Amino acid sequence: MKKPLLFFAFLITLVSFGQDGSLDTSFGNGGVVVTDLDNSEDLVLNVVEQADQKIIVSGVMIQNNQNYYPYLVRFMPDGTLDTAFGTNGLVLNNDNGFGDFMYLFIDDSQNIIAAGPKNQSSTFVIAKYLDDGNLDTTFADSGIKTIPNGNYVGMTLLADGSFLLLKFSSNNTITINHFLNNGSLDFNFGVNGAAISSYNGESFQGVEIKTDADNNIYFLGKRDNNANADIILMKFNSDGYLDTSFGSNGMATKNLDAFNPMNSSTASLDFTNENKVVIAGSCGACVDLFEPVFQPYFLRYNPDGSPDTSFGSDGAVLLPVSSTYITGLNIQQNQRMVVSGQSLDCFEGSFYVLSRYYSSGFVDSSFNGESPIEFNNTKTIMLEDGKIVTAGYTFWYNGEQDVVLLRHNNTTLSVPEYGNQKTTIYPNPSNGIFTIERASFSENTPYTITDITGKMIASGQFTEKQSQIDLSAAHSGVYFLKTSNSVFRLLKN
Repeated sequence: MKKPLLFFAFLITLVSFGQDGSLDTSFGNGGVVVTDLDNSEDLVLNVVEQADQKIIVSGVMIQNNQNYYPYLVRFMPDGTLDTAFGTNGLVLNNDNGFGDFMYLFIDDSQNIIAAGPKNQSSTFVIAKYLDDGNLDTTFADSGIKTIPNGNYVGMTLLADGSFLLLKFSSNNTITINHFLNNGSLDFNFGVNGAAISSYNGESFQGVEIKTDADNNIYFLGKRDNNANADIILMKFNSDGYLDTSFGSNGMATKNLDAFNPMNSSTASLDFTNENKVVIAGSCGACVDLFEPVFQPYFLRYNPDGSPDTSFGSDGAVLLPVSSTYITGLNIQQNQRMVVSGQSLDCFEGSFYVLSRYYSSGFVDSSFNGESPIEFNNTKTIMLEDGKIVTAGYTFWYNGEQDVVLLRHNNTTLSVPEYGNQKTTIYPNPSNGIFTIERASFSENTPYTITDITGKMIASGQFTEKQSQIDLSAAHSGVYFLKTSNSVFRLLKN
């Protein structure tokens, strides 16, 4: 295997002061690592961080345009290859036709679970590796679990090292299987190891599966229609059966307008510290060559599946229409939302997008994500220290496709940015001039004002401990002042 090629596509001299979003110059070459694996085409599918801050990337290696081999490659915290892992940092399954490592997890014992479908079949394969890159022979069949008829669309690892696999059994039925950490089917889960749940609604695509702190299972899907898209969230109890108290009979659906004629959508979910569910994505189309038209969005749901009406308009924030195609969401400790994705050109390439938003859905302009190279980013994760790593691969038209890693500076701020504090509004009722006074103040606070129909009539930021809002031009009536975690009623005489 070649040594890592550490370079910038365009040589740029950067002076970094560690601004949030800037590249971490202690990683690789100015925050960037590009690595060629054995003179092959190297596609990246996933990335995880180990407890010792080493980074593992999974994907599929293509040799001679016909042989497909799933791989793992591990990097040290500084971006160099970990030569103690596998062979000079690389673990390669050379069983051609094995498939790819689409799913990647680290359990509490620092074992590595990599899984994915076998090529051109419904067989699903799970491999478990020890920390040194050797197969864990105590798992399943000498380290590999093969599941026939395993056309799974979602997988997640539980705290005890067991895992859940989810698939569509039919257009309106979902099956969840629970496998123990030794690879055997848990026959005490559901009926003979399978929990089968029916739901009302047409078929849709699976996007993501995650569990909350109570092991409730959330499944995110999408349905791309001709001129709009349905973003679908389903909740299952820890026993695998649909939680019919969530949303409407276990399912919450949001319809978003899109753009003819080639509509497509993306979605990714994460949880707030109040157990609310946030979904971020984009919905739109390439109207024509070099004409991307996408509607980026945020959705936020209460724990019972109802829209969080304190967020945006009836639980939805629509960002300006652009070329941005959001594919990933990570919520920080302070509840700011980091989104990743691409800015499409609707031809052959795209540009890397990494942005941060306040918990209210307003863009955080203090965050400046950057990339000096052009690459196809596939997964972004938040590290334990708050920094952000994005994994992907170079584009084919720039030559051989190689593994790409970027690491960004980022401050997570353990204290929520809008903590509970006393807020006084006076006079209220008012002839239109309202004074908003907060007992303490640490950061700018975005706000929106809506009328009783939910229509937004004003927005801005509180930049001082005491601020004023002018509604003199508004009609008399009731209005609602919304921040990230509070709603206040304003009465205009």
